[in-house]
Amino acid sequence: MGDISCFNPFDPEHLSVPAKGYALMRREAPVFRLDLPSPAPVFIATRKADIEAIARDTATFSSNPVPSVWRWGEFDPEIGEIFAESGYKVVQTLQASDPPLSLVYRKIAEQALNRKKVTDLAPQMDAIIDRLMAAIPDGEPVNFVDAFSVPLPLEVICLILGMPYQDAAFLKFYSDEFTHLVDPVHPLPRAIEATRTVVKGYRYFAGMIERLQREPQDNLTSAIANAEVDGKPLSMEERLSMVHVLIIAGNETTRNALSSAMFVLTTRPDIWATIQAEPGRIPDFVEEVLRVHAPAATTPRTVMKDTMLHGVELPKGSTIFLMWASGGQDEETFDAPMTFDMDRRNKRAHVTFGMGVHHCLGSFLARAEMIAAVKRWTEEFASVSLAVPADQVRYDPVFGFHALSNLPVRITRK
Repeated sequence: MGDISCFNPFDPEHLSVPAKGYALMRREAPVFRLDLPSPAPVFIATRKADIEAIARDTATFSSNPVPSVWRWGEFDPEIGEIFAESGYKVVQTLQASDPPLSLVYRKIAEQALNRKKVTDLAPQMDAIIDRLMAAIPDGEPVNFVDAFSVPLPLEVICLILGMPYQDAAFLKFYSDEFTHLVDPVHPLPRAIEATRTVVKGYRYFAGMIERLQREPQDNLTSAIANAEVDGKPLSMEERLSMVHVLIIAGNETTRNALSSAMFVLTTRPDIWATIQAEPGRIPDFVEEVLRVHAPAATTPRTVMKDTMLHGVELPKGSTIFLMWASGGQDEETFDAPMTFDMDRRNKRAHVTFGMGVHHCLGSFLARAEMIAAVKRWTEEFASVSLAVPADQVRYDPVFGFHALSNLPVRITRK
């Protein structure tokens, strides 16, 4: 891990425990070239200052991805054929478009994700949390990811989008399969399999959009279904893209952050004791979880003109991945970055939620869910502990997310 010439960013060990690898790249190769089969070079940016500069410069670094790298756009031929047969064409809206168009899409979604709307959801969110916690067995091992981290954000985003929660199992499967489509660690045959699920999801969303165009309701999908831009309705492809992004972003990242929060608490009884005694410290705890364990590790940018960064040539058409997770651990901004410090004065200086025109629309919602959940944990549980040795808890070896699929815990109620 100390030799950049031997470093493999797709090594499963690095993907599961990436902090040392991020530090190595920041120190030795802040613009690191990836070995990926792509028609143009692919790089990683790991320093926070570089990540911020790239995110701000939308003229040089476009959010519209190169399909062969991120597999989301015009696609590899095999994947494109599946979409062509389905009758759906994928377009870029919320996450993967550039100003001024990206701001138009953003404004449509903001009406359901602003601070007031999220605050008004608090009673319903608390009811979901209480129901999930009541089902967790006392003193018996349970996979906390399945018992709590998955259903809470999924049920909340279904509530916001107006999707029936009885379809949540499919929506979770859809969300998980999408990561198999876009994440470059997964081989093409697996991505093709995942594409078939994504097409099924598009059919599901299209049917819902058509119903809401006939009979509008008070939810975000209905707002998207009936939105207009400059007096013209959005195309079905634009509506599908927006709903797709919101269902993925609305549950996947918060799920990962909740799991990391519980993992920290089961391995740090001192932190558990502190937030139990001082509930006012819970927002500080949540912020450090988001900084140290950024749930979404990266998103790509496409280089629009030949440029140079740290002496590395970035040719037009190449891809550079912004490693948001590395930015939150950058020594230039955060002293002793891997120390979990709730007293850290600049802990909110992380870039976990992105920045600029693509700063996460749901950042206030994610924080609200996490704070509400952790508060109820401290009120209801006397103690939380791992049900297996700590070294048996492994983050998934994927490139795009920092996710736990299995977190065996044992809780004791007060």
